[in-house]
Amino acid sequence: MSNQTQWLSEPTAKTPRFWEPLFAIAIAAAALFLSGCTDKASTQAATFPETKSECTATAVPNSFVVHWKDGSVSVERGLTREDFNREVFEKHKEDIQFAEQDQTIKLSPMSLAPDFISATDVGASATAEDTWGQTITGAQEAWNTGVRGAGVKVAIIDSGVDITHPQLRSRIYVNTQEIGGNGIDDDQNGYVDDVSGWDFDADQPVVGDSAGHGTHVAGIVAADHINGTVRGIAPEAQIIPLDFMDSSGQGNLGDAILAIQYAADQGARIINASWGGAPCSQSLNRAIADLEARGVLFIAAAGNSGVDLDRLPEYPAAFTIPSQITVGASTARDFTAGFSNYSFKLVHLFAPGAQILSTYPGARSASLSGTSMAAPFVAGAAALVLSAHPSATAAQVRSALFNSVDRGGFAAQTQGRLNIGRALSSF
Repeated sequence: MSNQTQWLSEPTAKTPRFWEPLFAIAIAAAALFLSGCTDKASTQAATFPETKSECTATAVPNSFVVHWKDGSVSVERGLTREDFNREVFEKHKEDIQFAEQDQTIKLSPMSLAPDFISATDVGASATAEDTWGQTITGAQEAWNTGVRGAGVKVAIIDSGVDITHPQLRSRIYVNTQEIGGNGIDDDQNGYVDDVSGWDFDADQPVVGDSAGHGTHVAGIVAADHINGTVRGIAPEAQIIPLDFMDSSGQGNLGDAILAIQYAADQGARIINASWGGAPCSQSLNRAIADLEARGVLFIAAAGNSGVDLDRLPEYPAAFTIPSQITVGASTARDFTAGFSNYSFKLVHLFAPGAQILSTYPGARSASLSGTSMAAPFVAGAAALVLSAHPSATAAQVRSALFNSVDRGGFAAQTQGRLNIGRALSSF
């Protein structure tokens, strides 16, 4: 979540699919009870509870997320609640585990305007001010030993990515099982021509970034070190760009869940989620919990409200799921950023998030602030650890990152800030 943008609304009209859920997502056996939400075992009767009062402000009209007993998930759109209940839920309740109304998510508002810089000068020198985050976390130690994230796929589920950016175009994942532009679903995964990610908001294979946020996040993770001033933490990692937001930085939770499933199916080892805000979603909890069995780390931004998440939880930041890491933002002086959420229970560690230089659409770079910028520092660090230790489990990577922090009184479980060099040497 960056301080410069906000979280998501306005559902895109799409053809409802009543009895053929197209996008499968395995359901984890154990999931958290959320505020205003209840969880049911698969052996119990199907449930479709009324939307709780705390969830009504972010509820998406005419869109519903359905978890089926066969382990799949679908998003049913274009129906009123009454029509959905009659045409989908009641007719197929023997096959449904639970259903809930879709929710909106949006990026956190930025308090600082982007400071734009040209990113077209090949080989331009980066200043100490440009790279303070990389320096303070010890990224150079990894690069000096040849550890650069090679072979690790990182999904950026966000506002999209400018895949033509000079410092990102060589880092974009290519689905070799799909032939682009032929109008055929060659790999039969339910997405036609998905060569380089998918736009879940527009339901199309063309991925851009009209909000700028996702491109900035992607650059922190994996911008190359050759074609501009930005220094990606894992400059040889592969970015899977997945867009579920419109140009205002708003999107539907159902689309984010489908993007999570898509990322795991494409072999992502890490998912970066620099967004949040939905107060109630059993579906999102289940989708993230399922990633543990697939060995995928889910990196979440803590949020930019400057509050204790124990007292005022935001999701997904406040989930307590073994496959998740929640990240707060620190400053160049190595203090907690004033806008960053915190919690000794729910935030795991801090990472640089104030005035971070990264890629921006249109062959540019920009300095932005927010926990949205801190999360991809940790995503990039996880990619470095996985590239150095390919057989490491998600739990081992998580432990390495937690056990290696520079402790400094940060209000997080580890009470520390990311230290990449020490994480790599902790194995």
